[in-house]
Amino acid sequence: MRLTNADRTATPSSAARITEPTATADGQPKAASARPSHWRPDIEGLRAVAVGAVIAAHIGFFYSEGGFIGVDVFFVISGFLITSLLLREIDRTGRVSIAGFYARRAVRLLPAAAVVLLATLIASWIWLPRTRLGDIATDAATAALNVVNVRLAMEGTEYLNADVEPSPLQHFWSLAVEEQFYLAWPLMLLAIALVARRIWGGRFARRGHLHRRRASAIALVLVLIAAGSLLLSVTQTGPDPVWSYFGIHTRAWELAAGALVAVAAARLGRVPRPLAAMASWAGLALIVASVFVIDERTPFPGYAAVLPVAGTALVIAAGCAPHRFGATAVLGLAPLQYIGKISYGLYLWHWPLIMIGPRILGLESPRLRDYILLMGIAFLLTIATFYLVENPIRTRKPLVQVPSRALAMGGGLITAALAVSLLASVQPMPTTDNEDAVEITGDETTVWDLLGEASDVDTVPANLTPSLEDAALDAPSIAAVDGCQTSRDSVEVKSECWYGDPDGEKTIVLFGDSHAAQWFPALNQLAEASGWRLLAMSKANCSVADVTEIDNKLEREYTECPEWKEGVFDLLEEIRPDAVVTTAYDDKEVVADDPDQAWIDGWVDSVERLQDVADEVYYIADNPDFTVDPPSCLAENPDDATECVGQLDESVFKPDRREDLIEAVGETGATVIDPIPWVCDMEQGTCPVVVGNILMYRDSNHFSARFAAELAPQLASAIPLEAASPEDDGGEAAESE
Repeated sequence: MRLTNADRTATPSSAARITEPTATADGQPKAASARPSHWRPDIEGLRAVAVGAVIAAHIGFFYSEGGFIGVDVFFVISGFLITSLLLREIDRTGRVSIAGFYARRAVRLLPAAAVVLLATLIASWIWLPRTRLGDIATDAATAALNVVNVRLAMEGTEYLNADVEPSPLQHFWSLAVEEQFYLAWPLMLLAIALVARRIWGGRFARRGHLHRRRASAIALVLVLIAAGSLLLSVTQTGPDPVWSYFGIHTRAWELAAGALVAVAAARLGRVPRPLAAMASWAGLALIVASVFVIDERTPFPGYAAVLPVAGTALVIAAGCAPHRFGATAVLGLAPLQYIGKISYGLYLWHWPLIMIGPRILGLESPRLRDYILLMGIAFLLTIATFYLVENPIRTRKPLVQVPSRALAMGGGLITAALAVSLLASVQPMPTTDNEDAVEITGDETTVWDLLGEASDVDTVPANLTPSLEDAALDAPSIAAVDGCQTSRDSVEVKSECWYGDPDGEKTIVLFGDSHAAQWFPALNQLAEASGWRLLAMSKANCSVADVTEIDNKLEREYTECPEWKEGVFDLLEEIRPDAVVTTAYDDKEVVADDPDQAWIDGWVDSVERLQDVADEVYYIADNPDFTVDPPSCLAENPDDATECVGQLDESVFKPDRREDLIEAVGETGATVIDPIPWVCDMEQGTCPVVVGNILMYRDSNHFSARFAAELAPQLASAIPLEAASPEDDGGEAAESE
């Protein structure tokens, strides 16, 4: 799901006014009641179209998958309106009041944002699993500081967090992008204005000469910004899609496009009326087409973002020239005007309602009709926020007329948001009176002694290891600490990741994705005890099977995966290991006419290829895959842990295909290992999540590293590595003498 943002500078109807000196930074007049001159209902209507498209995409409305382009529409609108106001200020005073600019934005944007941040934190505290509260609190803090897009980009590239649900505050990313742009843009305009006045503004300069030269200089700077940013968007979206989606470096050109329209507004006003009308309709058609042509698999922003950006720029540019019979005939309709007026608040509220609303209503599998109901609630909250918070504060003269007061208010709201975020982040898990569980020592008490009773555990033990707070971080060291798991966007073969016995004469290789890496704690114990070297080769979400995959994070064909695998096979050709252990997550999106058969055939081909370079090949079938996140479920049910126990027939992904795969790989001569009997109660048909004092899973489909280490005895029985015997070596040497 793309997370996009309706323009956070979305303003009431007066937002489209760009010529009144008393307008705010977002184009709003000091008085909300009077409609100003030079009214731009087309821009207000565009706001409604954009926020409607975003909401439609997020709730899964019919055929609106590309509605996330609404954020691009708002970027262009914001670039146009803000730059228009700054240019007017320069024309009037010869400079830009930086304090005044940020004061107006603080008055307009921060009150509603602070209300939503606070409400979302409280709702998360009450209704979401406590395991998520710390991350959401961090999201709130970074949102208040306008850097949440950076956090999301970093988290999005972190494979250990692949199983985490989207944050209810994730939609603040585009507010951060815009504010980052506006940290620099007013300063650049001020610098250009001062330099232009010094060079072309002498006493004897021709009338209008300074204005034309200054406008040309501003346009040149914008062209350079737009060209550089668009180039990065096109070239980086493929190899680095997460940073490209959330980053200012690939989005600045969209704001610059709107700003360029503002610079050219006077010239655009002379466009013939019929041409302007046709351009407005063409622009609106491009925006609407974007919603249906672009989808989740489209590399974005990249080239694809040109479509909605160009469409928005066309509509706004056409509106600079007076004309009739243009797209305003639709965009100017009263319902669209009202939605456009409240679009900022509507965007702020809609995503938290989508993320938290189903839990509030007790809906486990919400449908479209449920989301429509939630959007109705979001609409009511938006109206309340607009009339009780936004409008009263932005029209309050002591704040509007005295920048220092507005900045102080803004600083206070940011400080308050940070304080509440900090308070939420340090909240402990709910305490219970639960007793300690039997501690698994690996000697006196083992996992296997308690597995038969694990499905009937009622309470989460007080000595649970890892704790629910730390569960998500309990990943194997090769991924979490050592950096030996190759990331999605990399094809690097990390040939230096050796473990086990460094002096061992025999070599075993662990090869696969994160479901292979999770076996590292057990396999490393086995290698050390047997005197074997262990080479760990894993890559995020990359299956060893010879198939074409779609990566769920990159949202495109995972081309880096086969390239990395070829590098691994080349390395294996060189080292000729004695054994290879391989596995992968079964839930992959395979591109083929018959994906299931392609998956089986791809595994057979890869296993046979491994047999060409290794003496023994061990294939570990996939482990259970839960429909819920066990740590979160346990946090919600600390006194009824049985709620989190999985049913065996529901916890195995595509069981029929799995059996066919096991049979096909076994026919190659490779050794097949099925771990299900090690982690599930076959008699009861259940898969527990807590055994003794150990949390078995760190998310819905990965073992915790602590539990994986306890699988070493079972793995040793399935992979009998021959240990070196010093006595035998000595005896053989004596006989030879």
